Amino acid sequence: MDKIYYNGKVRAIDKENRVYEAIGIQDGRIAFLGSNEEARELPAAEKTDLNGKTVLPGFIDSHLHMLNYAFVKSSYRMAGADSIEGIIAEGRRRLAGGGFGGGKWLYGRGWDQNLFREENRFLEMADLDRISTEVPILFIRNCGHIAAVHTPALEQVLASPGIEAYLSQIDQERGLLTEASVKSCYNVMKKPTVAEIREMILNVQEDFVRCGITMIGSDNFLSLPGRDGDAIMQAFSELEAGGQLILRVQEQPSFTALADLERFLAAGHRTGDGGDYYRIGPVKLFQDGSLGARTALMNEPYEGTEETGTMIHDQEELQALVDSAYRAGCQILVHTIGDKASDMVAAAYAQAIETYGKRDARLAINHLQLVSPGLFDKMKEYDMLAYIQPVFVASDKGIVEGLVGKERADRSYAWKTMLKKGLTLCGGSDAPVESFDILANIETALTRDRIGECTEGWHPEEKLTMEEAMRAFTIDNAYGMFEEDRVGSLEIGKLADLVILERDLFTEDPHRLHEIGVAATVVGGREVYCKEDERHE
Repeated sequence: MDKIYYNGKVRAIDKENRVYEAIGIQDGRIAFLGSNEEARELPAAEKTDLNGKTVLPGFIDSHLHMLNYAFVKSSYRMAGADSIEGIIAEGRRRLAGGGFGGGKWLYGRGWDQNLFREENRFLEMADLDRISTEVPILFIRNCGHIAAVHTPALEQVLASPGIEAYLSQIDQERGLLTEASVKSCYNVMKKPTVAEIREMILNVQEDFVRCGITMIGSDNFLSLPGRDGDAIMQAFSELEAGGQLILRVQEQPSFTALADLERFLAAGHRTGDGGDYYRIGPVKLFQDGSLGARTALMNEPYEGTEETGTMIHDQEELQALVDSAYRAGCQILVHTIGDKASDMVAAAYAQAIETYGKRDARLAINHLQLVSPGLFDKMKEYDMLAYIQPVFVASDKGIVEGLVGKERADRSYAWKTMLKKGLTLCGGSDAPVESFDILANIETALTRDRIGECTEGWHPEEKLTMEEAMRAFTIDNAYGMFEEDRVGSLEIGKLADLVILERDLFTEDPHRLHEIGVAATVVGGREVYCKEDERHE
């Protein structure tokens, strides 16, 4: 045996929810699960006393944006900004620091007009023009579905090839871009090289394993200037070939146009292709925007307005995208926030299955924040998966009813109802929209409170139990990724992907789960993070 961890609480998260005292690893896989007494009898190159710590399957985040997180991390992170004037002042300070020659843009992400206590409105072009009239500026809202640019940046965007298709999503007077037009800025910004993309990955992967994450589903193709999916795949593949990846990444190749998707498929790419650390996951599509930006697509107008949100594709266009990916044998994941968006996606999935035949496709709908009453029954009928982000509740619960009214608010973030309908929940964070701290995400799933609050919870009937939430971030996520035979639970023969926690989530106050420390993270039997090492640096 290469290594044995003993004297702990090893929660397998298997079908029987078995608990052991020790776990052994050989050649990167789990080779032993049992008691301390049994562990003492086994020869091992290394034995580690857990001193009562808890071992769980490595956490899996079903959906985030790793490269956009890396891009944001090296740029102006605007989360928490509480005034437009403050953003203007910080923008000027950053420009004064230099380094913006050669066409480099001032990029920021994370603003939220709901936090602007004085202005209480979106950022606009006139605000950003006060920062600079020369250096191009792009400031994206925290949701990623709306952005503000200033005059020179807008001029570059409007002069870019193919922008005609997105003019309806651009408010030229206010310098506001929505949905796909936001990413059009990436067409005119300087794109990173493959070497620069590799460096971005290396700069952030430790952030994930420090949180106990061993595997992610990551939507990267539209996350960087240039939107070069081939360069992104090359960067990840080169790092894997060089043994430099320390967590498993399943790419969610994202597309807004059918021609781009068909080029990807024509090149031979399919769900499941790749190696142990980097492989292709579901084709990622988009059907609407976000709730906070009022671009989530609704069946009925937002309260006090005639607006129903943004439809990215009409039903015919959506069907063509879904059919193309489904015929090719790919898994599909579609972004929907509003009830009309998820209705349209469910209808497209059902039509593809009826037309081309049923298979184990694990078609999935991402977010499912506000839904129609009959949606979950249709999802169950066609074996669709529910990708959810519990952490969204902490941010949105204070604004949902004001935006859509009580009746629709009462059928939003309905996780328990999803389970009762027999759906599989796949938990994620959507980082950098929200934090990828899995413990905080699980806490929100259990409490439906903001971190630091201690109430009965927002719509407490929809709370998950610890077991339900844990499965959503381990074995059920593995199932959603076609990885349940390799990871997601602690069973003999599976890859040794583990997280070691300082305390046991199952016995802690649900409102204090975010305080539990990650002691170590193990991927493929290799300890890729150890808190003790940090203390001695």
